[in-house]
Amino acid sequence: MFKLKDFTHLPQLDQLFTRLTDDRSPGLVLVVGSEAHPAAPTLNSGFFVSSGRNTIFELLYQAYLTKHSHLQASLIAHDKAAPHLPRALKTRVQVSVAPAHDNYVHRLENAASKQTDVLIIDRLDVENSAATIKLAAQGFKVFAQLDSLAWGSAVLRELDQAGAQFELSSIVRWIVSIQRLPGLCAHCKQPAQISPDQLALLHHRYPWLVEEQTFDQAVFYQSGGCSNCGPSGRSGHIMAFDVYCAEENNLPAGASVLALETYLYHLVASGLIPLDDLVHLQSDHLRRMYNLLQHSRFALQDANAHLNRKSAELDAANQVLLKRTNALITLQDTLKMLASSNNLGDLAQRVCRKARDVCGADRAILYYLHAGGPHPEAEVLAVAGWDPRLLHLRLPAELLPGGEVESEPTPGINLPIGELPPGVTIESTNLEAGLRVPLICQGQRLGMMILHSTHKRAFSPGEAALLQTFANQAAIAIQRAGLIDELRNRLRDLEAAQGELVQKERLEHELALARQVQQSVLPRQFPEYPGFSFAAANLPARQVGGDFYDVIRLDDKHFGLLIADVSDKGMPAALYMALTRSLLLAEAHRSLSPSIVLENVNRLLMELGQVDLFVSVFYAVIDCPTRRMVYTRAGHERPILLRSGSAQLLPGRGTVLGILNLEDLLLEEESLDLQVADRLILLTDGLLDVSNPHGTFFGRERLSGLFSTFSAQSPQELCQTIFDQLQAYQETSSQFDDMTLLVMDVTDNHPCP
Repeated sequence: MFKLKDFTHLPQLDQLFTRLTDDRSPGLVLVVGSEAHPAAPTLNSGFFVSSGRNTIFELLYQAYLTKHSHLQASLIAHDKAAPHLPRALKTRVQVSVAPAHDNYVHRLENAASKQTDVLIIDRLDVENSAATIKLAAQGFKVFAQLDSLAWGSAVLRELDQAGAQFELSSIVRWIVSIQRLPGLCAHCKQPAQISPDQLALLHHRYPWLVEEQTFDQAVFYQSGGCSNCGPSGRSGHIMAFDVYCAEENNLPAGASVLALETYLYHLVASGLIPLDDLVHLQSDHLRRMYNLLQHSRFALQDANAHLNRKSAELDAANQVLLKRTNALITLQDTLKMLASSNNLGDLAQRVCRKARDVCGADRAILYYLHAGGPHPEAEVLAVAGWDPRLLHLRLPAELLPGGEVESEPTPGINLPIGELPPGVTIESTNLEAGLRVPLICQGQRLGMMILHSTHKRAFSPGEAALLQTFANQAAIAIQRAGLIDELRNRLRDLEAAQGELVQKERLEHELALARQVQQSVLPRQFPEYPGFSFAAANLPARQVGGDFYDVIRLDDKHFGLLIADVSDKGMPAALYMALTRSLLLAEAHRSLSPSIVLENVNRLLMELGQVDLFVSVFYAVIDCPTRRMVYTRAGHERPILLRSGSAQLLPGRGTVLGILNLEDLLLEEESLDLQVADRLILLTDGLLDVSNPHGTFFGRERLSGLFSTFSAQSPQELCQTIFDQLQAYQETSSQFDDMTLLVMDVTDNHPCP
């Protein structure tokens, strides 16, 4: 970040800046300099460049606020991005952004009415200077910058008119004036002896400089010229300062505490600029001002000439517009007639004839695009002057000349696309001019007209523009008629599909009833066994599904724990699910051995002959007094046992039911002694197969992590939380498979009697 000392070359200037930032007295601090105009040439050609005033202005008020950390400030700027405030000042400086035409007066009054100690104004001009001086006279500390070529006390004379009712010498505390001059090239600058004429001018204009003790020992330099700087001998720019302070009573009235001439002398003595820049300071300044005024005058003359040319062009365009307006009025009745027609073929014929009359053509043909379907076609809807047998001819849309790229009339002599009588050529028809006119409405290409003339060499730009205007309006009517024609066709299709829709609605109604029936089959309340609690959740992928679960009361000391997943989804799986569930409930009461129950169910399923479906099952029988669980896993997902904060998968092998005979069937029977605080989680693979929009499956590892994370929740809360997490992961993706979850907790040391 820049600091003030980065732009100074004299230690006394650093001291003055320190005094300025220490000064707590109310009043106006002005930073003055010229800003280059966008079109102005460089300083080397005699014009001013940016003085760097804005940079010094920002550094000064920021240094002042940093030194006085308890002060609050209001900054008025024309651009929100213009003030580059350090982070430490952003909370203390309230920025008000004004548009370019705002004179800041109203914003100054608002800022003064708030709790603010310092006012900062990035633009002091004729319109707001009186209000600014008034606020400084009322006791505010005001920092402002002024675009001016003056320096020192001359700035006070510029402000005299705005501050006539005040004593400016007591209000303006500091004036820091800045100029920027081209520096000497360090590679080629050469020592130079002061000439008698230069010495005489210095004696006359700046006698106090000649009388300085260092003057006789000073070494002066002049420009040379090298490959680094070119023939000018100059490289880069040097800032020069003039500092005026109202408190310096030991100086003559209006004198600067650090004069620009003194600053330039030290720059000369340091070898940064040539002596001529000091000797001819006033004349160079006047020359630059004159050149800038001349440039402004020439720019004004160019702008005036450009304005006159534009005015003449507007007059000519106005005449053309009047002619076109009259022609459009003539077309108004035609367009009203077109708007009243709803028959697409009749409308196209009228458009074709009227387009031929509008531009004085002899022949015309109109193509209408049928964009629907995999292969768009163009149909000849109207002809005028051509063989009427072309009507209703259909051809591939890509054969139309111009294609999608043409959006306005394009000249070109082309015969109509289609089957013309033998011997028809451009020469035989005496075609002299042709014009393709696209029919476009709301950005949609509806078709094209092709017009020909046998008696003129070309269509004029006015005729083409008038024809395009007519075509734009005609396209609206054609689109409307086309939509009405399409609507008639769709109504016919709709009537034909009405029966199918009614049948579909009846089927959907039946599916909804089937879902209600299936959901009513799944248990909502579980049998009560002391020491155990249960909860479950189910979400089919379609209206009906193939997952089911149950807690089966076998006797007072035993109950069965069941979850199953049919291989398919939808109605077939739902029917197979109902069949399998009925068999399981019947066989469960015949034996306390899970493997025997599942073998019997498999035998019955094989006898029923549903060879295209199968079912995976986990079935366990729990002895309440001993908390011993005997289970068989018939191809189903492994249950998860949460014990002492860790998750483990239950072992056991087995094949699915419904596809293998008894001799090929594998059903292992395992046992497990349950403990207090155990949680057994049964699930179907639909929970593992949930995927996000990127196609990534949720998986067993994430799911096990969720069970561990929410292990403190009750079984019912856990079921709801797991389904919420899965749906959040799924986002907009569709559900792939049925999802079922059954949770059993071993709650206390009081099992069944």
